[in-house]
Amino acid sequence: MKNIFKHLYYLYYRPKIFFPKKTYSTYGEDIIIEQFFKNKKKGFYVDIGCYHPLEGNNTYLLFKKGWNGINADVNSLSIELFNRAREKDHNINLAVSDKKKN
Repeated sequence: MKNIFKHLYYLYYRPKIFFPKKTYSTYGEDIIIEQFFKNKKKGFYVDIGCYHPLEGNNTYLLFKKGWNGINADVNSLSIELFNRAREKDHNINLAVSDKKKN
């Protein structure tokens, strides 16, 4: 039960209490992306290093418009939050690298 409250805090309350804003990305990139695709109702995104479903996220505005996609992050807590907030997306706990691992 304690984990549920922790997830709810990080997913919903913390971003809304401390970071209420029109943009959810770090530097407003999501506004530029949304404007670029303003005439497209549905689409597909790939967010590598997705971090958080709301806070510092470049795809949340597109998600709110009805888009879906793939969210990948090395942090398992981030993916747990995405699994709760974006159940229709494919949320993957992995790292992306240019190095081949044997």
